[in-house]
Parts: sequence; structure tokens; C-alpha cells
Amino acid sequence: MTREESISISAEIATMISRGDLIIDYSDRDVQNARYDITSSRLRLYIKQGFLNDPDDSEEFEKFYIVKRLCDMLSLWERADTEYLRKLFSYARRFTVREFYSDPYLLNISVPNEQIGRFMLYGSSYTRGEIFQHEMPDLNADIIVPHIGFFNEEAVFPSIYEGIIPWVSVCPSEISSMKDQIASAHGNVLVLGLGLGYYPYLVSRSEKAEKITIIERCPEIIELFETHILPQFEHREKITVIHSDAYDYLESLHGGEYDFCFADIWEGQADGAPAYLKIKAHEKRLTGTEFTYWIEKQLISYIKHEGLVQE
Repeated sequence: MTREESISISAEIATMISRGDLIIDYSDRDVQNARYDITSSRLRLYIKQGFLNDPDDSEEFEKFYIVKRLCDMLSLWERADTEYLRKLFSYARRFTVREFYSDPYLLNISVPNEQIGRFMLYGSSYTRGEIFQHEMPDLNADIIVPHIGFFNEEAVFPSIYEGIIPWVSVCPSEISSMKDQIASAHGNVLVLGLGLGYYPYLVSRSEKAEKITIIERCPEIIELFETHILPQFEHREKITVIHSDAYDYLESLHGGEYDFCFADIWEGQADGAPAYLKIKAHEKRLTGTEFTYWIEKQLISYIKHEGLVQE
């Protein structure tokens, strides 16, 4: 299987996920019946191929069952090779609501249904068996395989929509993609992009972070945050929100004002790559500030693949 073939299949899966077309409708009894229906020889083959480790582990088998149903649905058994399928099964994750809601933001912050201008704040959800990507794929790998996940029951999470277009949400992929940048934040922290305030909330809980300044260009997002979310922060005294364009604000800095910066003003790789390169130019000038970026590895890979250069 070529890298291009793996990209084609993975892009198809990603497109279907974005449309909400990948939902595996199943019950506990379906999983149990599937376990009994698989012959011993077929089960040994799945284990040998690396699709399943412990068939007696009910949670692992449920994950195997969902991914197998996905492969059946998309005819991946015929279209992908064993390595692609092995990685697809290996990267997949079964999430529980209890585990998900243990995240401090979801545990402590209550997000109401509100609307200001064109922006709507409310709870989105994944239904049981709905497929999503819990992490960005490794674009530097020889073959590109999505990291898919699902919940074993309905999971509700806060989101902001711009009209009917999803703008930002606190979902598993958002949580996993910021862990390193949250852990490394320190001192006087600059955050480019507000969203639902997930990143500044987690950082504000750290003793290493003394002050957090958030730059956001959209006044409606700031109003939603300051009215409905910020009052719930335990350490809201650390937070300052400035209404400004991120590039204009960086242009006004001379260096040394901040110890740490986290940039998250893009939706994905295509719009993120040029924004990343613009901020990297400021990073060279603003010595003394440690810069970090949302999905930086993916952005770098995209930039190399597209042949983009820094302005």
C-alpha cells in the first residue's frame, strides 16, 4: 500500500467524520453475539495480525468490534493492507463519559446555551458509536492512518458555533492536542486565541503560571467568555483578555514582556500553516519568550509537503 493510497482512504474517513456519517449503531448484546460468532481460527488470525490483543477483555473487544464494523462498512478489508489495518485498530480508542468528564474544565465549568451575534454557545454531543478523530494523524509516517475514537454512551461537551459552522469545542481531540503546551506554560503567559477558554483555564490552575493574557479579535467571543465562563474560573484574577488582532499585538511587543506564548488561532493545517509562519517570524524577534503552537507537528509537515516558505 502506497502512502498516497493511505492518504486517500484516511481523507475519505475524515470527510465522513466531519459530515457525521460514521455512526456504528450497536448494543451490548451485539458485541456479545459478535464475540460468540467469531470462530477460533478467525480469532487467532485477528490476534496474529495485531488487530486484537486480549479477546477476553470486554472493553478491548468492544473497541475491536467497532473498528471491525467500520472496516466492513467502508470495505477496508479489500482496500487497505494489513499494516494500515493493524495501525487503525491500534490507534483506536474507546472513551467513557466518566473518563471524559474527569477533565478539570468539563468537571468545573458549566457552559449555558447562549447566543451573541452570530456566535452560539451550547452543548454538542457524540452519540454512542459515533466515530471521531481523537488525535491528529502522524503526517510524517510512511502511511497515514487516522486515530479514531468513540464513546460507549452519549457524551455532551461545550461548543461554539458560528451560525451552523462548528467553531471550537472541548472534545477529546482538543484536550489531547494541548496537553504538552499546558504542562510547559510558565511565568507570564501569552495566549493567542480565546475559544472557550480551555487552555487558559487549565494553565491558570498551575502554580507555574503567574499571569495569563489572552488576545482575541472577536468581541462576541470575548463577551461570551467574560459573561458566562470566566466567572467560574477559580483563578480568574490571573486572566486578562485583550481585544486585538494577534499579529497586531505581536507587532507591538519588543521582547521580554512574556515568558511563554501559546498560539491557537487556526482551524486546521491549511489555514494554520501561513498563520504559523507569520508568528514564527515574530518568535525570532521576540527573544526571551518561549513560543508553542497548537498542532505544530502537523503544521510543519503540511508546510514541507506544500513547499511553503516563511514570509
